[in-house]
Amino acid sequence: MNAGRPKSSDPDRIDRLLDAIELVKADRRPEAVKILRQLIHEDNDFEDAWLWMSVAVESLDQAGVCLDNVLRVNPGNTAAASALHRIRSPEIAHQQRQGKVRLYRDLAFGVMWLLVVFLLYALLFTFIALGS
Repeated sequence: MNAGRPKSSDPDRIDRLLDAIELVKADRRPEAVKILRQLIHEDNDFEDAWLWMSVAVESLDQAGVCLDNVLRVNPGNTAAASALHRIRSPEIAHQQRQGKVRLYRDLAFGVMWLLVVFLLYALLFTFIALGS
């Protein structure tokens, strides 16, 4: 990834991660995000940095992306999977409701056209009957 750059030592990485965690806990999230971005830039597979980034970011969409990355690195991370499910379950429920609404809309549209065709045939047969 960063071939020409020396990789941070593990103790330094852990210290910076702990600093970011303290900043998140102190509700100084923008500062924590800076540190976490640096850590992730150095090692895109740093699972704990991605996990804490999901807590530090401002939107649920951003948190979802971070949690997706945690699961990319470690598919067995149940905390990330559970958090991602909690974030996305309202969206999934909304999409399911939208699907039902579309179905009812399409059915109503079909029934409307059947009525239009029925009325046109009724008018046609009425005119034919009046003409004879």
